Amino acid sequence: MQPGVRETKRVQTRLALCRAAVDLATEAGGAEDVTVDAITERAQTSRRTFFNYFPTKEAAFVWPLYALTAAFTDAFTERPDDEPVWEALRSALYAALTAPEADPELIAAVDALVTASPAMVLATEAYATSEPSAPDLHRRAKAHVARLTGGDPDRDVYPQLVLEAAGMALRVAGRAWVARGGDPRHHVDTVVDMLRDGIRPSH
Repeated sequence: MQPGVRETKRVQTRLALCRAAVDLATEAGGAEDVTVDAITERAQTSRRTFFNYFPTKEAAFVWPLYALTAAFTDAFTERPDDEPVWEALRSALYAALTAPEADPELIAAVDALVTASPAMVLATEAYATSEPSAPDLHRRAKAHVARLTGGDPDRDVYPQLVLEAAGMALRVAGRAWVARGGDPRHHVDTVVDMLRDGIRPSH
């Protein structure tokens, strides 16, 4: 389903704030000294608008990664329960990397910031009170892997391994998309096929 005009505008505004935050942090060599006022000035908007979208400045830096994870989780958990797990993951990865929020260059810049400052990842866990936390998204996705594979999401290794592999596939396919361009689904196919052929359940 295509987003409506209002939702499209919301996505565009949020992305503009994220780009401003990430650009400023990249220019400064880190996010510590970047202020909300600087972000809103760069994005040509107001503090009120900023706080309508983000509870903290840290949330603006990591939101693109959160949005990618949320898009993947929503698409994955909506797949049929009788679908092969790797095909369900493939479809969900397609959906995540073709969502309106999926800006490859922005995602790459955020990835670089998080790599340089791992503590920033903590911001994703309290990204916004109105949306599921990163651990909640992880639990939902792991439970669906277990439904598709017939395993216990908390005790069996396979559902956990598949979900961790899916997260790696999302990162690697996204990086390949940034580096090489083209259709992101091609990069998803390459990564998923490699993982599918090398990771199998033990039963």
